[in-house]
Amino acid sequence: MSHRILSVTAYTTLDLVTADIETAEKSLRTDGVVNVSVADDHPDQVTLGVELDLVETNEVATHADRVRLSPTQARSLADDLQQYADEADTDWCLLTT
Repeated sequence: MSHRILSVTAYTTLDLVTADIETAEKSLRTDGVVNVSVADDHPDQVTLGVELDLVETNEVATHADRVRLSPTQARSLADDLQQYADEADTDWCLLTT
């Protein structure tokens, strides 16, 4: 993507993810980036940033979404991610055996 809003560096949390954009009219699968950070000007917040590659569509303007979380919210999200990752691992193992 030529016009990134989020900075993608060696420190980016996930520099390539597959994502879906869903509008009222259609759905589009595309690549993107996800980053987690703490900004210098808001050290009490964890920022989750998502930017998708919108080259294939002009229905959605280029943008990045950012969710600002308290440390408690970030830990809650991390706990849920861990739980669902464990569940996905278990389900995948059952499918492959």
